[in-house]
Amino acid sequence: MSKVARRPFITDVSVEKSIQILADPNVSYTLLYWDIFSVGATARELLAFGNVKWSNERIAISSDEQDKEDPWEDGKIPTPFGVVPVLKIISPANEEVIVAESMVIEQYLAKKFNLFGDNEWESLTIQALYSNVHFFLERALTKMTWVVPERRKRGLEIFLQHFLPEFISDHEMHLKANGSNGFYVGNRLSLADIHLANVIDHFSHLPVAHLIMPSFEKSELISKVRANVEKHPSIAAWRASEEWESLRQGSFVCYKKSALPAEDAKAFAAKEQ
Repeated sequence: MSKVARRPFITDVSVEKSIQILADPNVSYTLLYWDIFSVGATARELLAFGNVKWSNERIAISSDEQDKEDPWEDGKIPTPFGVVPVLKIISPANEEVIVAESMVIEQYLAKKFNLFGDNEWESLTIQALYSNVHFFLERALTKMTWVVPERRKRGLEIFLQHFLPEFISDHEMHLKANGSNGFYVGNRLSLADIHLANVIDHFSHLPVAHLIMPSFEKSELISKVRANVEKHPSIAAWRASEEWESLRQGSFVCYKKSALPAEDAKAFAAKEQ
């Protein structure tokens, strides 16, 4: 039985001290997440974009072998809700504030790094686009990827026939309305752009990537967003790092577990011919 541990937000660091830490410009950051991209990818990329002092605290999940010791399952890594990612904000005195839930972490970092636009309209629009991208990923994870094997084929069919084309159509509309310049809002990167690029990358790591990625790649407008994100100097440097490549390889290994059953994979292959 799982012993995944919980911890409260309020610990020996007082609320008043936590407020001071959050206002301190000299803090460092640690992102606690699995040793794959998935729901931790955007937060890592935001930290790289921000040119701040940060590190990864990686929990092993991508190994094909069952480790004898599993600190996560053994209850040695407490988090507020028994899930990751968790962002640790660490003061120069080594006092810690934690932020939980991926959307909260990403929006916090986006505000910190000026990725929420220049006014309230831009902020609301970026948040709406970001939210839609986020729940597109969530829908794919819960309806197509991490479902029992006998339901994966039907989940994939629905995704390819409905969710994916509708998503692309909607987002091309918004990108076109902004001048087809490869940005969702204005003429510079926002949280929505960075999240889109990382969510598309997620699909490239799946065993069914060959069925999904061509739709993204055929979209000139969406491809422009990816290109703008990938060529940002800080993001490009992160993506060129050994650690980024290690997470990419770990993602391939992890998502092997979500492959279609052999007969269903053959059926899809036959349709492509």
